[in-house]
Amino acid sequence: MKNAYSIKVALRTDKVLQNGDCPLILRVIIDSKQKKIDLKERINPKYWDSKNSKALGKGFKILNNKLDKAKSDLVTFCSLKESGGISVTFELIDSYLKGKDDNDFFQVYDDIVISKKLKEDTEYKYTLLRNRLKEFKTRIFSSDINYNFIVKFDTFLRSKSIGDGGLYNHHKCLKSIINEALKLDKLEKSPYLLFKFKGVKQNEVFLEESEVLKIRDLRFTVEERKKYAVSRDMFLFSCYTGLRYSDCNNLRVADVDFGNGILKIEMVKTGDEIILPINSQTKGLLCRYIINKKKEEKVFPQITNQVLNRNLKKIAEMAEIDKRVTCHVGRHTFASNLINRKNVPIPIVSKLLGHTNISNTMIYTNSNLNVLRNTMKDFRYGIKP
Repeated sequence: MKNAYSIKVALRTDKVLQNGDCPLILRVIIDSKQKKIDLKERINPKYWDSKNSKALGKGFKILNNKLDKAKSDLVTFCSLKESGGISVTFELIDSYLKGKDDNDFFQVYDDIVISKKLKEDTEYKYTLLRNRLKEFKTRIFSSDINYNFIVKFDTFLRSKSIGDGGLYNHHKCLKSIINEALKLDKLEKSPYLLFKFKGVKQNEVFLEESEVLKIRDLRFTVEERKKYAVSRDMFLFSCYTGLRYSDCNNLRVADVDFGNGILKIEMVKTGDEIILPINSQTKGLLCRYIINKKKEEKVFPQITNQVLNRNLKKIAEMAEIDKRVTCHVGRHTFASNLINRKNVPIPIVSKLLGHTNISNTMIYTNSNLNVLRNTMKDFRYGIKP
């Protein structure tokens, strides 16, 4: 059973120094019991915003960043432990603060994940891998990580009927953790020097124009609209713009510039800025969600990747589309239709997708069977064009 807990930056006004400053702490509450963690920082109460847990006024940016990081690191640590089936206790937090149990591979794993400052989608992959490792072996020491361990873990994953793509992602993430552990002198040698795994070639799923229209024109009942309308609209928005799920979900009203007819977005995956023109379809969809919202608010109601994919599976069934429709299919659909149906030059599509390497865009070329058929139809030797 999970313990209810909260973590907050607070000011200890019960301990006032001679100069009037008070200590800043992390206040951890677990099942109504409290623990105070000294952050080794002091501030005068007149500069402290207790409601928002931050220092007020100029000159406190570095302090606020330090406080945010201290809280964020502990929250991430507790979340990772919970996801692995471990209840958050004061003893666990003491272990985190004192850096105990260096030989505990899960401790090393958690510390590395925290330090990586991962994006939400990527963090989910590492959380899933951690759960698999915990299922494979409840206690893992750093000294256990060798070639034989990786072979057995691979066999365990395959026994779970995990597909090639899932296997690749698990090994890729574990190899990354091990490489970081080597840098920290937590391991002596990487077993992946001997154990090789290959990436899998994905057959990119995309929708024909007629299939996109089927989804757009679906008529929902009142209950279906409540459950599926946002998922349908977010997917269509991806088909219209080529944006990833993370960018659609993170899109703010401030990113939409109707005056200049553009979306100006910092992509979640790469951190690169991308500018996309707004066409009539995109504008019509945006207008339904932006009304009466403030600039810093998100355009779309927040929905997890997993819930979105589950809803899209049902939406595809309702539209009688016999394809595995996921949120990323929207991006594939955008690119494939531009290249294969509209004959838009690949460098332009690459720019719209935010690709820095044009080879990443090449996977969308000639993926449409109808285009291939039309190309080959009149291709015969001895016949003049």
